Amino acid sequence: MKSVFPVGTTIYQPERCSPGHNLISGTGVVKLVTMNGHVAHEWRVDPKGQKGFIHRARLLPSGALMLLFGPREEAGHVAEFDWDGNETWRYTPKRYAHHDFWPTERDSVLLICKIKLPPVCREKITDLRRRELEVSGDELIEVSREGDVIWRWVHHEHMDVNLCNPTPASPDWEGGAHNNTLADWTHTNTIQALPENQWFDAGDTRFRPGNVLQSMRQLDTISIVDRDTGEVAWSYTGDYKGGLSGQHEPHMIEKGLPGAGNIIVFDNGSSPRNLAHCGCSYVLEINPSDNSLVWVYDAGDKFFARFTANCQRLPNGNTLILESSCRRLFEVTPEKELVWEYILTDNAQRVYRYPYDHCASLRRLEVPVETAVIPPGIGAATPASAE
Repeated sequence: MKSVFPVGTTIYQPERCSPGHNLISGTGVVKLVTMNGHVAHEWRVDPKGQKGFIHRARLLPSGALMLLFGPREEAGHVAEFDWDGNETWRYTPKRYAHHDFWPTERDSVLLICKIKLPPVCREKITDLRRRELEVSGDELIEVSREGDVIWRWVHHEHMDVNLCNPTPASPDWEGGAHNNTLADWTHTNTIQALPENQWFDAGDTRFRPGNVLQSMRQLDTISIVDRDTGEVAWSYTGDYKGGLSGQHEPHMIEKGLPGAGNIIVFDNGSSPRNLAHCGCSYVLEINPSDNSLVWVYDAGDKFFARFTANCQRLPNGNTLILESSCRRLFEVTPEKELVWEYILTDNAQRVYRYPYDHCASLRRLEVPVETAVIPPGIGAATPASAE
């Protein structure tokens, strides 16, 4: 039995890291944690756990905290809190909101909501096992601060309901009690309004700012919806070691950051549908104009998160990665060298890093002293595969 288990910051090379505060959510308390692992601020938004777990939280440029609660006693809802933890805004959709939200530049919010396929769509399903189930897909909605739905895109109205990736040789496939891969058709887990980008600037309208990037985990697919026409303008299933497998958190890197315009995604490797990398996770950076791979983080079977997890491109070109299953948060250089590692004590759905000057509230905090952390007997970290 171990008498000491390392938690908090276990590796830190300040001169090689992108400094900032790490926003950690997943429980009823959202924390801002420094690079050395100290809590700089916290929001006790649900200390008794009555509102369900937090799918994710984002710190807005205004200094407000916006987050999405998972359902428990009520439907999932998005809410906003001030710096002191007071709720200032809430929206509860008619249908179950889940996984993600995105605050737009129009001061509206994009949400993912679960929706059951109507009978007319279920009749089109050719797989008799699926047709007998209450198959659900998703709808993407945009809501104003007044609670009005100003845009809506429903999967079964634009996609073939027979496009399905059931997991072979599993209870789901055999029609067991938990028919997740048969009944949970799309399982959309990420949404983003595209930022300004070089591709649209060059005339490629697929990447018009405001078009909606989404991740459909059950279909091992990410795609972009044209907000004006409703058409699927771009999609990607990947070809790295068999293609995407239960991916999370694709997002287009914003202007001003290294790799701007590329799409970065956490490829979980969680599905037996793709045995080529089942049990191994990757972070992929994709040039969406031709779907070529620009950068890959691949550490083989030493890196795996079955569910959730995320990645973020940082201002110095490094990448922040949450390996949620192991409660491990770490930062790697473009050469894939490990320069910061933090071991969490609680489950985390997503983690984001914000620079010290992200908002006025952060600027009022004292800039923390950054102290190197080098584990005993360990020198420079070994880079991951150079693929």
